[in-house]
Amino acid sequence: DLRSFEQDELVKKALADGVDLRQYATQVDEELRQVERESIMDYIEEAEELASLHTQIRQCDSILDNMETMLSGFQGDLANISAEIKHLQDESISMNIRLRNRRAVEGQLSEFITQAVIPPQLVTNICAAEVNEAYIEYVVELNSKVRFAKQEKAQRTRAYREIHASVDKLRTKAAQRMRDFLLQKIGALKKRMTNVQILQQAVLLKFKTFYAFLLEHAPDKAGEVLDAYNTTMSSIFHRLFKAHVGELARLAVDAAAKTDVVGEEAESVASLFAKSAARGEAPFKLGDRAEVLDKSYTPIIPAIVYSTKQVVHFEAVWASTMTMLVDTACSEHAFCHDFFGPQHAVFENVHGRTLNQLASVLEDFLGTTYDTIGCLLLVRVSRRHQGVMGSRNVGGLKAFFEHVLKVCWERFFATVEHQHASLVKTAQPPPATLEVHPLPVVRRYAELAASLQLLAADGVEQRVISAMSTLRSALHAMLVTRYGGVLRAQRKLQAVFLINNADAAAAILREHGAVAEDLRMFEELLEANKAVFVEEVLDAQFGKVIRFVKQTEQPLAHGGVAAVRETAEYKQLEAVVKEFHASWKRGIEAINVEVMKSFANFKNGMEILKQALTQLLLYHTRFLELVKKLFPEGAPFAKFVISISTIMNEIKLYSRNF
Repeated sequence: DLRSFEQDELVKKALADGVDLRQYATQVDEELRQVERESIMDYIEEAEELASLHTQIRQCDSILDNMETMLSGFQGDLANISAEIKHLQDESISMNIRLRNRRAVEGQLSEFITQAVIPPQLVTNICAAEVNEAYIEYVVELNSKVRFAKQEKAQRTRAYREIHASVDKLRTKAAQRMRDFLLQKIGALKKRMTNVQILQQAVLLKFKTFYAFLLEHAPDKAGEVLDAYNTTMSSIFHRLFKAHVGELARLAVDAAAKTDVVGEEAESVASLFAKSAARGEAPFKLGDRAEVLDKSYTPIIPAIVYSTKQVVHFEAVWASTMTMLVDTACSEHAFCHDFFGPQHAVFENVHGRTLNQLASVLEDFLGTTYDTIGCLLLVRVSRRHQGVMGSRNVGGLKAFFEHVLKVCWERFFATVEHQHASLVKTAQPPPATLEVHPLPVVRRYAELAASLQLLAADGVEQRVISAMSTLRSALHAMLVTRYGGVLRAQRKLQAVFLINNADAAAAILREHGAVAEDLRMFEELLEANKAVFVEEVLDAQFGKVIRFVKQTEQPLAHGGVAAVRETAEYKQLEAVVKEFHASWKRGIEAINVEVMKSFANFKNGMEILKQALTQLLLYHTRFLELVKKLFPEGAPFAKFVISISTIMNEIKLYSRNF
């Protein structure tokens, strides 16, 4: 047994302290009896309280029993109330359904009665009242009754059989009165000095309900109104545009005739170089004709043109007409869409005659014109107004503008071919008649090229560039191959001829801001022939020095001084130096005179003179280097050698004009 208490803390402590276990057990028993006696005394002292507590507990049990009985009763009452609520809810749903059904029946019955009854006042208003804005309300009411009478469910009723004849009579009477009213208003459009757009917006659109009624319930009368409108407006627009275009066309001046060509026919080539017979450049200048492309361009007023004696070209007439056409077409499209609806082809019927007449006027002009610039302006003007129609989402003129652009492009390329043929057919002149000054043909070409380049925008660039490429090739062949070939044996005159013509053409192109392939062609031709002229004019005055430099540099570089001393040039060196010493100033003066005489453009002449004198200085520098290498100890003719500084001082006298 002791083993079972070995783990007890008190036992372990007693064993550790060496306590006698028997004595310790006796002590524990005594303590337990003492505790028991104390517990009994405490219970005796609290006996009355315990009895009172027992009584209270019995009372609580009784109260709880009563509450349980009461709650059970409440639970039963609540179950009965829930059943009553559910019953009331079912009754409410049933009543709500019956109410909705009765209201639906009431609405349908009320609508049926309203539509089935024709008030006497409505009959009086439809048949006798004046047709005005108030009449629209009567038509709306009648329209609802006519639509009701057409319903299948209404036709099965007895009421329908009673009112059908009356409704049909009212419909017929109203349709006839509205048809007469609309025809009267459409007829008013024919009066002279009538503002058609104001009458459309202020009068006709107010009564678009009339046309909608006719279209739905009296299609034959709607067709009469539509035909009358088409005929009336087509006649009005045709008359207005015919008068407008006809009056402006009488004022128009043809900018170019068949004989206004860049080149010359073979039989008239002699006049090509005679200033008195040279054709004017006006047909090839754009000038202020491009104003028709401005967005702020306003249509031409014939009275102002008459009073100011203003010069009008056909593209201005066309731009004015297209502005008027686009504004009219957009306004008419909006009206037709609102009044007749989007399904009717009223727009095409109204403008058909007018568009055919305008196309005929344009084709008549294009059939006889040779105005290349005018044709391209017509293309640009038409494209701009085509874009306006697109931006306003009006497609009624799409086919018209496509046809206009087609015929304008065809005539444009035909006139370009006419100009190309004039360049190709220009005959090669005899040398005696060829002057070195700029030719009228080159000036005309430059003006035409500048004008076409300035108009090459707004999506027409590629076609214009292609046309200009053809003309440019023809002019280059005429100027360089045929005309330049006449002076092939006289390289200096050939260079002067090409420089003057290329410079004149480049100046015109720069003046107009036309920087493209034509300008590059003339600038390249100019620079190439400047170098040729400089070499030729220097060779004429200082040929021996230049030839000595060119023929001595290579042998000296490869064979040395010994190889050069065996050449004929070396033996003539002293004579060359002495000749240069005696004539170099006269040579520079002669070059100056030659340049001033050869080039009409003073600025260009000064640049060429500067280039020539600079090249002379370079040749002389190379010449002195050769002399120094051939005579390291000093040449025996050194006193005749002109120094670089001396030549530079002389050049400065001429460079003041640079």
